[in-house]
Amino acid sequence: MRKSLLIVCVLGLLLCEELSANGQTRFVDDFENGLRGWVLNRQVGAFVMDSGDPNYKNVLVLRPYGDVYALVKGSEAWGGLRIEGEVLFPAKVHNYLGIVYNFRRQGNRTDFGVIYIKGNDSYLRVNPHRDFNVGRTLYEEYRTPLEGKAAIYTGEWQKVKAEVIGSTCHFYVGDMETPQLTFSHLELSSGSIGFKPRSVGGDVWVDNIEVTAIRKFSYTGPPRPVINYEPKELVNDWKVSGPFPQTHDQLARAPAAFERRWRPYATDARGAVISGKVIDYLGPRTVAYFRTQVRAGEDKKAVLHLSTVDDLAIWVNGRLRGFIDREEAAWFDFWRNRDHQGQRISIDLKRGTNEIVIRVRGGIYATGGFFARIE
Repeated sequence: MRKSLLIVCVLGLLLCEELSANGQTRFVDDFENGLRGWVLNRQVGAFVMDSGDPNYKNVLVLRPYGDVYALVKGSEAWGGLRIEGEVLFPAKVHNYLGIVYNFRRQGNRTDFGVIYIKGNDSYLRVNPHRDFNVGRTLYEEYRTPLEGKAAIYTGEWQKVKAEVIGSTCHFYVGDMETPQLTFSHLELSSGSIGFKPRSVGGDVWVDNIEVTAIRKFSYTGPPRPVINYEPKELVNDWKVSGPFPQTHDQLARAPAAFERRWRPYATDARGAVISGKVIDYLGPRTVAYFRTQVRAGEDKKAVLHLSTVDDLAIWVNGRLRGFIDREEAAWFDFWRNRDHQGQRISIDLKRGTNEIVIRVRGGIYATGGFFARIE
């Protein structure tokens, strides 16, 4: 009898723990009592307004006014989360609602993940911010049309939901059973959650927010979309030096002479060099150098093939070989997709080990990284 009672108690505790982890409500807000539960960076860009609809009453209005965001207070310590609510775009103008996740500040930098709904065009886009610099042009393969039950119409409320565990986000629109998008290539794995509008454009309304603790995703199917990455075809073995407030081209002319200035650098799972992780956009340190080594069995010519949203300067064995201008987007499949061909520069390789150094300069425009391949 005692043994049976003990088993029941243990099972009860385990069930309570599971319910707590996957069902504990962390936060709710219908905006009828102001914005006490939110952290705002610009009061003029986030405020409560009467919607004129008795079914919704007061709503949160997010108004583009530069770098506006509204974060759920205290959410940086909550771990895995589900945030859900309703969104309405009141006018057919350029507008979006971005769900912000893993928002964090380190020193003077502000970095976070964003996946946003484009209101007037009805699609999703991935847009990580690094030092508050937008990064969508590194992730164009994730642009997802919203159709059918997930479609966005001006003046109509739509349900949205995001589940975030670690660096992965599942994003739902309309259909709350199957995500429209799953994204796992953000390097940040913790931080606050919230919302942001576009930096310019039209308002977006938000209501009936609920945040719940989760330990696992409700969706267990294949990634959406399924994308065939081949990072082994790309240059993945890099070191980095920087960031610096000005150029230090001696690092490129004689990289081995400054060995202590270099540290290992990891590309993402797609093979992308995310320069925005290193250089500042709003801060003063806008220059970094990326170094790789290529072995050749004999003296020969080769091609360095790149897809980049950074302006690049390239040195081979200490010699400046040329410059590559940034493109509208950097594509993971640039070497096998004729529509995403990137740019090529001829290089001379000597027998043995060859040093290739690429300089990146930021702080001027929306930027963030490159893909590279030796052919």
